[in-house]
Amino acid sequence: MTAAPNTDTTANGGGRYTFDNSSPAAVRQVRLLAEILDGHSTDVLARSGVESGWNCLDLGTGLGSVARWLADQVSPAGRVVAIDADPRHVATHELIDVRTGDVTTLDLGEGVYDLVHARLLLMHLTQREQVLRRAVAALKPGGVLVVSDWDCTHLDEMLLRGPVGLAEPFVAFQRALVGLAEDNGASPSWAYRVPVAMRDAGLVDVEAEVHNRLWSGGEAGCLLHASNSRQMEPALIARGVSVEQLETLRSGMDDPDTLAWSYPMVTSVGRRAED
Repeated sequence: MTAAPNTDTTANGGGRYTFDNSSPAAVRQVRLLAEILDGHSTDVLARSGVESGWNCLDLGTGLGSVARWLADQVSPAGRVVAIDADPRHVATHELIDVRTGDVTTLDLGEGVYDLVHARLLLMHLTQREQVLRRAVAALKPGGVLVVSDWDCTHLDEMLLRGPVGLAEPFVAFQRALVGLAEDNGASPSWAYRVPVAMRDAGLVDVEAEVHNRLWSGGEAGCLLHASNSRQMEPALIARGVSVEQLETLRSGMDDPDTLAWSYPMVTSVGRRAED
């Protein structure tokens, strides 16, 4: 069975988070996301200078894999706070304080953290710029904010090659999925605006980079689409995607001859000025 979308109206500040973290399909989803993205995320975080003794905040922690990597870097004297609306997938760790909460209302503190990280979170929030400003306020002077979100505005360009008949179902699925996210308050184009939002919030030394790679069928980047299609099947069908199109999509995402790009991930880094 495929789980219905989350109907928790507190998940993103008055909207609905598109995916349901409590569904059986969510376990596979968060693991695939970690496999796709953790290498990029930890590379950027390593370059940010994270070191032993730092206090870090991981917003929308998901599987908690980045929080665990941070915990290894800040050991033995540092700490990591990992926040998620539903942190059931986060494994326990002696240096990680896992907290359940809505980041749009939760008190993040003032001048507490050396680093704040948020991946695939702000694009889903209707109050994204307000949360970003609160994340900035939570930084110590000299602290670093790292924000990563997908750009979902080039859906027609993602599939390079696949079995005959895959192209139309693939694009139909992508448009329907992104449309559902937009209905729930997400912004497909927010990622490219983050550097400006960071500067407007007072951060300095703002930089950004775009990360993407090509995936073959059967690899994590393709399997994520199949996983999402199963988790969101009722909502996708209600939006006009047929069962036959979903089946074609899933078969294509497992075909080793398929070649598809991920959504481009835009990662922006800014630093709070020293007082």
